[in-house]
Order: sequence, then C-alpha cells, then structure tokens
Amino acid sequence: MRPFVNVATGLALLLLAACRAASPPTVVTTEYLGPFTGADAPLHPQNISPQRIAYYGTDLGFSYEHRGQLQFLFGDSWVSDRDYAPIEASTGSRFDDGFGTVELGEWPDPQRIGPGNIPLIRLGQNPGTTEMSAIDPGRAMDLGKTPMGGFSNGTHEFGIFNITKPQGCSKDTDCSNGLGCDMTLGYFGVRYSQEDNLTLGCRDGTPGCMAETMDDAAGAPVPGSGFCTDETSVLHGDRVSNLLNTMGLQVRIGMRDPAAPKKYVDTRDWLTNKFMNVTVRTVEDFVPPAAARPARPDYSPARGSGGNRRVFLWGRPGFVGVAANGRTMSLYFAYVDMPAGPGYAWKPMYYAGSGDGVAQFSAEERDAVPVDLDSTREGMQADEAIDIVNQMSVAWVAPLRKWIMFYGGGLSTLPTAVLPNCGVLELFTGAECKDVVVGNGAVRMRSADHPWGPWTAPQDVTVGTDPDAGPQGQYGPGGALRHADCKDPRCAPHSNIFVYHANEYGFFYAANIIEQWIRPAGDGADILWNASTWDPYRVVLLRTRIRK
Repeated sequence: MRPFVNVATGLALLLLAACRAASPPTVVTTEYLGPFTGADAPLHPQNISPQRIAYYGTDLGFSYEHRGQLQFLFGDSWVSDRDYAPIEASTGSRFDDGFGTVELGEWPDPQRIGPGNIPLIRLGQNPGTTEMSAIDPGRAMDLGKTPMGGFSNGTHEFGIFNITKPQGCSKDTDCSNGLGCDMTLGYFGVRYSQEDNLTLGCRDGTPGCMAETMDDAAGAPVPGSGFCTDETSVLHGDRVSNLLNTMGLQVRIGMRDPAAPKKYVDTRDWLTNKFMNVTVRTVEDFVPPAAARPARPDYSPARGSGGNRRVFLWGRPGFVGVAANGRTMSLYFAYVDMPAGPGYAWKPMYYAGSGDGVAQFSAEERDAVPVDLDSTREGMQADEAIDIVNQMSVAWVAPLRKWIMFYGGGLSTLPTAVLPNCGVLELFTGAECKDVVVGNGAVRMRSADHPWGPWTAPQDVTVGTDPDAGPQGQYGPGGALRHADCKDPRCAPHSNIFVYHANEYGFFYAANIIEQWIRPAGDGADILWNASTWDPYRVVLLRTRIRK
C-alpha cells in the first residue's frame, strides 16, 4: 500500500502546486512613506529660489516618463488653505491644474526611497514670478476639470483632460462618436457652451432644470433640445443624477508644447460616456488578437519607434456607482495607435467582447462592452458591492507577468452648506447619495493577464479605516489621513479649505502606480505609488509588496 499512498500524496502535492501557481497575485504589505507634494511636503530647491513658489496643496498626480524625467500631472492646485485661492491669478484662475517633474537619473534605485528620503518634485513655475504654472489645454480648466493622464511617444508628450462638458443637440447628427440625442434632458448650472463652471444633466420637468440646451444661430434657445447620450452605457435607465447618467462628456487630448510646457496644442475632443473616467498606458507591441498572429504581445512600456506601439485606455462612465439602484461602474477597454506627432489621429478601437475566446474590437463606442471583472458575487459582474471607484491606475508589472489595477478609496459624507445631505459624495451622486455603499475606504487591487481580463476579484491594498472609530490606523499618529480627534504632533495636519466641514476627515483617492519604480522583490514585486488624501490636501507616497 505504501507505493499507492506515495503516488496519491504526490498527486495531491502536484495539484496543490498547480492551484498555487494559478492563484492571483496577493498584497503582502503596504507602507505609507510620507508626503510627496502639497501640505507639509518640502519644496524642491528650484521652487524656493530665486522666487519662492506660491503653493499650498494639490491632488491627483498621474505620471509617465519622457526623456529621463518622471512627469506628473496634478489636479486642482491651491495657493492657500484659508481662502478660495487657486493658482495662476494672472489668468484669472481660469486654469488651476499643476504639473511637476522628478529626474529619474537622481533616483535610479527606488529601494532608496523611504520615510525621510522622498524625491522632491520640481513644480512648474512661471519664470520670474511666484506663480505655479497651470495646465492650459486651450479651454477653461477651473474647479472640477482635471487631467486624467499623460504619455510620451519618445519625442512628443500628450495629455488627456476631463473637460466635464456635455454636447447639446436637437438631432442625432449633432452628436459624434455614435452617440444619440436625448431631447428629454436639460441641465443645472451653466449652458454647456460656457467653458467654465459646471453643466449637470437633469430630466426635463425637474424643478430648476433648464429644458433648452442649445441656442440657434441668432442666440435664441432651441425648443426641445437635449444632450448626446450613449444608450448602451451600463448607466442607461430612468434615473438621472448629476454626472452619473448616459450623457457623453468632453475629454480633450492635446500635444504638449515643448517651448511652453504648461500649454497643450493640436488638440482633439472625444465625446464619450464609457471613458469619461479614463486611465492610460503605452505598450511596445500589440496587434489585435487573431488566430493568424498567435505571438504573445509585448505589454512593456512603449520605447523606440515600432509600428505596433499602442496607447491602452481603460474607462468607466463615472467615479461612484449606486449598485442598490442598478448603477455600477463597469470597466471598459480601448486602444489607439501611438500618435506620431502633429496632425495625429485619435481613433479609439473599443473592446467589443471575446467571441470564440478571441478579443473583438470596434471603431464605434456604442459597440463597447464591459470587460470581465470576474466578480465573486453573483449578479454583480460589473463591480463589487462597494460603490466607491474614484480614479484608477493600471500598469504592466513585469515581475508578476500581470496587469495590476489600483482603484477605489473613500469619500467624505459630512454635510456642508453647499452639499447638505452627504457632503462631497453628494456632488457625484446627487439625491442617490444615501444609497451609496462607501465601504472601508480601501484602495483595492485587481490583476489580469490581458487588459480586457478576466480580472480577479478585488483585495485591499491599504485601508482608510472608519473615521467613526476614532484616531487609529491611517487616522492615528503617523498616518496619512487627518482626523479631528487626533491631537498627537505626528497626526496628519488639517487643510482648512472653504468647502470642508469643521470635522473634515481624510480619505484616499486617485491612486497612481509609478511604472518606472516597479522592481522585483522576493517572490513578487514592489510597487511605488502615490495617492491623494483630501485632508490634508496633498499627494502622498506609498510602497506595496505583491507576492506572485
């Protein structure tokens, strides 16, 4: 009997080994390293002398490499936390998003980066002034309009910007990208043709909803006009709640002006619903899958000048879902050919499903279907029960041979005078905010072999913890997030911005994987990444160990 037992034991061990080999990457540890830029973070020497930059805080910080530099694109940036004081007063604060750089040659080994030894970001500063430079893509970028990502083709840099403006229409032909005209929609706020401020969708007949969205050639309102929508979006339905609806919103792509790095020229406008919350990466060699080309794609970051270099795009139709009301933030995928330079084309090819196991693509956004998120909850394929998606970041992690996605975090629900029901959360979901499942404030991770999945079920990368539990974890001494009851000198400071509640607390959002600082580590990989914390208003740096 012993040989039989040995054989059975051997088979069991082989099966166990196979199961382990098939297991998805696992988060081992995440370490908070410290402030990267913003409140309490030290300035780069060139932002101190000859003129000290007028700068308090910022958020986002989407990164890419260009000619040996890490480029960071930041969101709404502030001169002070005491008043409404966005940067670049010289342009009337028409633009308020910043940028910065880190020399990769000075930080070749990311293992050197740690608490007390964090790279200094050289912020863009208008020459001869104290002003922080503000990104200008050729139209207003005031509060709420932000960069969503950037990339380089080796010679030119490109930025992607969320303009947040819908497209008015009176017939389907007024809409681009295959969207159709829904003439039952109106708006709150300002007319969509006005570049600044917000234009939010609403259903005609809602109190305060403006019904005529368009003006004719004489400037008179067009009766019965509406907005361009994508009825194939997962958000299609009767409910309309602020930005969470089927309206297409303008996303702008621009080429950075090498002579004036705050300016973007040769712009393209992309009217999209499914990719209004978009993230971007470049790859070296990708040809749409087909039986005639079985070779494995090269998902490493684009380099050189190969003809198969692409720009990968992952998108969602918003930042916060309401699963209880059937409004989930499904994930979509598309790619474009690497732009060559001036006169470039921007023609996304949308993932349209996998027939016979082969990914299919279409030039029409209406054909785009959600990728497989492989949820463990039946009936919740689009995402897990936690509704907070926020911005996301996806990167190819070579030591793992996997695509890794970071996303999620938290949102403040403390009521304010402007948002009396659910605080900041209300801005994203309106009257549905009470139905949102906020969860534990965790940034979460998924992984996949291919950009369209199937993606693994989520796991926590770092947890924001519950502010109601008091000053502990990330809310305690040495943590990244502010808590009103944390009084230790090591507690995260408070940013007293005008929209904040007196007891405002911090939360993580806008996770950004720094592709160039991914390294093999043990039986897996170390990933350096940054995230925004809301209060204090800054960007922080973290390191996560992932095991194969």
